[in-house]
Amino acid sequence: MRRSAWCFVTVEWWEEAPSDLVSAPSLCLGTGRARGGRLLLARAGVEDARRATVLDEHLAVDADACRDLRRLECADVLYGSVARPAAEAVRWLADARAAGPACRLAATPLTDGGWAAAAGTDPGVVALTCRVPPEQWLFASCLHAWLVADLPLSQLIVARPQVRILPMIPSAGARRRGS
Repeated sequence: MRRSAWCFVTVEWWEEAPSDLVSAPSLCLGTGRARGGRLLLARAGVEDARRATVLDEHLAVDADACRDLRRLECADVLYGSVARPAAEAVRWLADARAAGPACRLAATPLTDGGWAAAAGTDPGVVALTCRVPPEQWLFASCLHAWLVADLPLSQLIVARPQVRILPMIPSAGARRRGS
């Protein structure tokens, strides 16, 4: 199954990681003692969150794969799906933000590990050294939620984020086949 080049994303604050399985691709980002909660949980799709505080809902678009100009222009988050060397990442971030006037955050994985991110109209780029694989695109959504909480990206470096990928509930068809 091919991943979509765009998705609506919900990000919630949690005091601790949910113990149950989730119904959509999810990424949990531990943020230390950050205000509002200890974990950011990003889920593909708009979820009915009853056990946590919804911090952010936004449109995330893979700027490397999406060819729909309307989605690129409307995206709150533009992320790269191709790992890049640091210098190329800085140029890519500038180009991505210029192509997406609504973009509040652009992020791309780095070939040496970690991610590079740029927020809003801030000309600076932040390099995040946490080990998040390039295919974990929901990481960029957690970064966007961090900004929505009025926290600067530079403070996320101090928080020493830890990432956990949550297991998904198998689809009804997969449960029947496995029974």
